[in-house]
Amino acid sequence: MSRKLCCICLALSVFISTVSIAYADSTSITHPTAEDYRQAVAYLETAGLQTGFDSARTSTQRLYSADLPAGGQDASVTQLQFMALDEMEAELQAQQAAREQVADNLALLAQYDGVMLNSDTTVYSDAGMTASGNVIEGDKVAKLKDIDESGSWYYVSFSDFSGYVSADACTPVDYAEYDDTDAVRTQAEIDALAKTSYAATFGSGVVPGGSSLRSAIVDYAYSFLGTPYVYGGASRSGTDCSGLTMQLFGYYGISLGHGCVSQYYASQPISRSELQPGDLVFFYEGIGHVGIYIGGGQFIHASDYGVVVASLYTSYWSACYYGAGRILAN
Repeated sequence: MSRKLCCICLALSVFISTVSIAYADSTSITHPTAEDYRQAVAYLETAGLQTGFDSARTSTQRLYSADLPAGGQDASVTQLQFMALDEMEAELQAQQAAREQVADNLALLAQYDGVMLNSDTTVYSDAGMTASGNVIEGDKVAKLKDIDESGSWYYVSFSDFSGYVSADACTPVDYAEYDDTDAVRTQAEIDALAKTSYAATFGSGVVPGGSSLRSAIVDYAYSFLGTPYVYGGASRSGTDCSGLTMQLFGYYGISLGHGCVSQYYASQPISRSELQPGDLVFFYEGIGHVGIYIGGGQFIHASDYGVVVASLYTSYWSACYYGAGRILAN
């Protein structure tokens, strides 16, 4: 029974094939024209595709003009062609990304001409390779001069030096908003400016008894003896060292800052042998204490135990002595 069925199926297959061949012979063959081919190629190009011939030619030229693609040592010729095309596509994408980065750099430079450092930042003589030995402190503002091609490094100038800083370490700003402020100066420049710009102005303070201003300030200092020490204080109820000297000169219309360092740079440096009553004496490295000289090797200052008279000749104060400054001209 199964043998008969197989014979019937075979006969049916032969019949169908005979009919199909007969129909194909009777149908005219249409060959594509050159115009049909051009239209097909144009459609492929519109879709962003190359013809197989162009792709093969391009990839072959790439293989002849460049090194073997990465990982292509064991690849077939066809595989190498595809790998070459992949490399070319990656290069085109990288070139496009580089063009976009340049556009971003130009846009940033057109909008900002300064950067604020987020923290103390090393300055490099090139883009991150060689440290220049300079560091810009945090919260300082430098001029933005240029940006490297990657956008990762800013070329800046600050004080008397220039170089590259990491873009991640700073924030672009408008330099004009910070120009001529301490944000664009080093600490040394700030100190020098404070010293040179200080001008003692004698106000409406009255010098008692017609004595010299030096003597008057010293006499006034004696009136503070016994005043308690209060950190940050500047009154008769409590004062610290620079608060005391600030009050003594302020009473006679001479403005001093509340701080040992600012008073040091506001004064004219003098030697120990040049000391006169009314001059300031400073102590400790970094200038951490100040008093007023009253003559005879003694000075009045606000100690931890309150305002007292002390001697420069004691071993302690002699060892701590930093220098002297003059506020009052002779």
